[in-house]
Amino acid sequence: MRTNAPNPSPVYRIAGLSVLVVLLWGITAWLRMLAADVPPLELTGIALIGAAVSSRMLPGTRGALTFALREHPWYAWLAIIAGPIASAAFYFAALAYAPAAQVVVITYSWPLLFAITSDVYSRRRPMPLTFFSLCLGLAGVAVMQGWATAPSFDAWLGYAGALLAGLSWVGYSLFLQVYSRAIAPAYPAFFAAGAILALTLQAGFGGLIWPGSLSAWAACVALGIGPYGLGFVAWGYVVRHGNPRIVPVVPYAVPVVAAITLVLAGRTQPTLPLLVGCMLVLLACAASTCVRAPR
Repeated sequence: MRTNAPNPSPVYRIAGLSVLVVLLWGITAWLRMLAADVPPLELTGIALIGAAVSSRMLPGTRGALTFALREHPWYAWLAIIAGPIASAAFYFAALAYAPAAQVVVITYSWPLLFAITSDVYSRRRPMPLTFFSLCLGLAGVAVMQGWATAPSFDAWLGYAGALLAGLSWVGYSLFLQVYSRAIAPAYPAFFAAGAILALTLQAGFGGLIWPGSLSAWAACVALGIGPYGLGFVAWGYVVRHGNPRIVPVVPYAVPVVAAITLVLAGRTQPTLPLLVGCMLVLLACAASTCVRAPR
């Protein structure tokens, strides 16, 4: 594997896809709440079915399975399938145990972890202010939790799941950045294989529990078409062709969009700690942007 050189793709295309990713990922927590009765692994599998169908409608994906089997070695299948399954399943599980606002902030601290691991992989020394930015972003979680309120055991489980979801995103994104072969034509095959694996695991360990309402089914379909369909494809394009100085910063807007969505949906109260926590995350984003040099 080798590191890809930045592709001189149109700036407006990258910017548009980045905005799309932020908006789609920002509504994920709300959609998960609408499908709260569906187990995390099963919800992941249903979402990946939708992702396989929606990505198949994109140009250049005809014969995706044949292309994927011919062009991609086993380790690519493992990384590209495991990334979406692990990140989605841990994220959905975390939202079942801890408050959504904190889970979103913890999960989307992964861009700074991605920036650090990308520097280490490329044998560059991570900048000290990057670590400071990471701590600043996580401080937003403490503020949202409340100064004098200790998290419950369930909340700690949720925070752990959110961290594992973030780490899964780091591994997946780093692989996309350094993998040299074309992935876009094979996305439908990867998503379909991931769906089969997630549903098989859920059937074997906990049994399938299908959504019990029309709104839950609608949320599952929306998750598949949006955040885990077009969102994954768009992010794959951005991370492989975008400016390496900007790419790790893009997901930092997700907690803010998620907080606004949850407030508008009546799932979260618009409190001062929530506002201050979001501001800390944005400040961490700004600090990270200032210290990262062009590659």
